[in-house]
Amino acid sequence: MQCSSAKVTFLDIRFDEFEPIKIQKNLPECDLLANPLLTAEEKEYAAKFYEFLEQDLDEDVKKLEELNYFLEESTEDQKAEIIVKIMHKLASKGYYSEVLDREACPVGKLMRNVLIAFALCGGRWSESSDKYIGGNWSIEMGRLAGGTLFCNPVDYKANQYQREQFLIPVARDGALAASAMTEFQAGSDIAHMELRIKEEVDELLLEGKKIFITNGPLAKYILVYGRYDDGSLGGVIVDTKDQTLEDFKATRLRTYGMEDAFVSRLEFNNVRVPRENMLEGNGLDIAFHQLTEERLVISAEALGDAAKKLLYSHSYSIHRKQFGHELHEYQIVRMPINENIRQLHLLMDSLIYYARILDEYQNTMSKQLASQAMGLKIATTELAFEASIHCFRTMGGRGFIRQYSVPIGFLDAYCMIHGGGSNYVLEDSESRALFKNI
Repeated sequence: MQCSSAKVTFLDIRFDEFEPIKIQKNLPECDLLANPLLTAEEKEYAAKFYEFLEQDLDEDVKKLEELNYFLEESTEDQKAEIIVKIMHKLASKGYYSEVLDREACPVGKLMRNVLIAFALCGGRWSESSDKYIGGNWSIEMGRLAGGTLFCNPVDYKANQYQREQFLIPVARDGALAASAMTEFQAGSDIAHMELRIKEEVDELLLEGKKIFITNGPLAKYILVYGRYDDGSLGGVIVDTKDQTLEDFKATRLRTYGMEDAFVSRLEFNNVRVPRENMLEGNGLDIAFHQLTEERLVISAEALGDAAKKLLYSHSYSIHRKQFGHELHEYQIVRMPINENIRQLHLLMDSLIYYARILDEYQNTMSKQLASQAMGLKIATTELAFEASIHCFRTMGGRGFIRQYSVPIGFLDAYCMIHGGGSNYVLEDSESRALFKNI
């Protein structure tokens, strides 16, 4: 601890007496590359991403993680700098967005997105360096917000000017972007959205607020959904001018979990936007163009996170002894791990199946398939939630401190379970019943 008359700064809250968890290597049950349903091309793509994660991102991920141990020191700017750096690295290898050069890879666009999401959230044991390369769900949420939730609908409706001005800088160069849909009163219920888009001759005026917007305080471009004077919904691309746009304010929101994600509250106080930034078409159609893919990507994120929690639970239960026994000898520890691994395999198989269908028939999307994707999202986020609970229980008192909760990300799944009002939309639906009873 360092003391001064100006402030008190706690440099590190970890205890030397607590040892790092010894990750159990070669656990095929939690290894994406061991999944027999993946084709040789899909495994090769995932393996290359894991190599990129280890060689290009791991050091940045560790630096981001380290900042969470400094409670009394401002880390906002340091985290922002690392996040921007990571997104640029992802873009340089084509891992940020998949909307450009779709035919350049033998693996389908959505399948690539799913594999990246699972790998980036779950991490993997590296045989080459003989260590565990950790995942980070917060980073993946930033990638999803800019690379999918922004790029997909813009790619769907943008004219040539909008593609060159807004899409290419994000999809190719990794400029941070965001999608602003959720509101304080309407939540993610698009039909009851209240943000106003007032049309003038050459400009649009945006008046309203948004909440839970990932990348908001970092985004160069934001796709804002709102309601025109005639009551119809629309989508408008806002250039934040690197967060200096007049009458616009983004405030980072502190959440329980997702500590490295820049989730935010946005305010638009009659923000002036050029009319040429307006996407053609109904906002409902534009928004729904990205939602089914988002549901599957979040499913992959949740499964990757569940695999990570199971790996930590399994490793800790083998190496930790209590009352003269290794923890895995107790059924209350062993049985939930076994059950969660079974669920992980079943849901991963469903995810691979749906990703392939959507890659093949993306232009003939059915409402039934979209509903099934929502059901899968609910089931997978619940699994991530349950895996977190069991990992927390297995860890005992160590689960209460950041020394262990930071790398494991105990509370991340709490931020995602039933996200976007999913539990209301599908509370009694057939898709929910199907996945809940697997």
